[in-house]
Amino acid sequence: MYIPLNDLSELINTLEADNLRDDEYWLIMLADKHAPQLESFVNNLNDKEINFCGAIFPGLIVDKRTFYEGAVVRKISCLVEPTCIPMPADNSFIEERLPKHSEIPESGATCLTYVDCLSTGIDDLLAQLYNRFNGRCSYFGAGAGYHDLSHHTCIFGAWGVTQKAALVAIIDQSSNSVARHGWVRHSGPVVASRTTGNVLHELDWEDAEVAYRNALPEKLQNTPPERFYKDVTPRYPFAVEHPGSEDVVRDPISLFSNGDVMFLSDIPQGALLYLVEGSPDRLIEAAREAVEETITTSTESVLVCDCLSRTTALDSKFPTELRTVYEQVNMVKPDTTVEGVIALGEIASNGDRPVNFYNKTFGICCFQ
Repeated sequence: MYIPLNDLSELINTLEADNLRDDEYWLIMLADKHAPQLESFVNNLNDKEINFCGAIFPGLIVDKRTFYEGAVVRKISCLVEPTCIPMPADNSFIEERLPKHSEIPESGATCLTYVDCLSTGIDDLLAQLYNRFNGRCSYFGAGAGYHDLSHHTCIFGAWGVTQKAALVAIIDQSSNSVARHGWVRHSGPVVASRTTGNVLHELDWEDAEVAYRNALPEKLQNTPPERFYKDVTPRYPFAVEHPGSEDVVRDPISLFSNGDVMFLSDIPQGALLYLVEGSPDRLIEAAREAVEETITTSTESVLVCDCLSRTTALDSKFPTELRTVYEQVNMVKPDTTVEGVIALGEIASNGDRPVNFYNKTFGICCFQ
């Protein structure tokens, strides 16, 4: 349910008026416009003993529209209390706080993960979650944060407000969850020959920035560093090769004066990278295919995540992507509301293979 807001006190009144069962929590996806009120909002919810968890995002999706204020909220039934995991994640902390594999219903559950997009070790966290639950869960979530990539608190719950952390909620409901991006290889592969987390130092043993520029079309090679994120990466990001599945897109977000390139997500050392490109039509078709793959007549509700940098790549065609998704959902399941977030990284997997943190990707979760 989308709730337009001028003040977060309005949201508190709405949530308080609708009672929850003991195992239910309000999942709150909040537009970053309201961040200055977040701490008092969380304190007030705790004072009223309302079960809740959530994250801040650059924008919200409701059917065919995007909103940059307000909140999308929904009730979720959880196997255990939603957990805040400091990043990088410690496996012993996960062991203590999350259910065991044997405690997940055979009918399945959904592992929802909203993570501060500027945290380190996101892929490692997802690997730990997958190793714990395997195919007993599908996996869905998004990178939380702010439209300007500033680093502030963006994960919240009964524990308070945090940054460099992840919210993990094991929802007692099965789902189909898929991510698709539509980007295609332009050139490569090249070796990520030296990396530190999300910083790429060398490509094929050459300074990363030099190698990146040389791989671009000639008219973009001399783009000033301050224009790189706006003029280059929406059109020519990199992708990590993953045999047996789509390449995993990685979004470069800044250049350093020493020749390093920072990405939104980690780059494994030794990985094979491709420079990729995408047309609006290919990106939109990939989103449509993701919906077609997940939606069924037994779908009860839909959550989506669409990358902020993907909206830049699509530009004036982004509303076309949202309309395509909405129409594809309602073709199979009429009168279904499509809700979700403009994200800073995407998580979506049916659990049939290890989970990745994607960039420039569309993700959908159809709850059964």
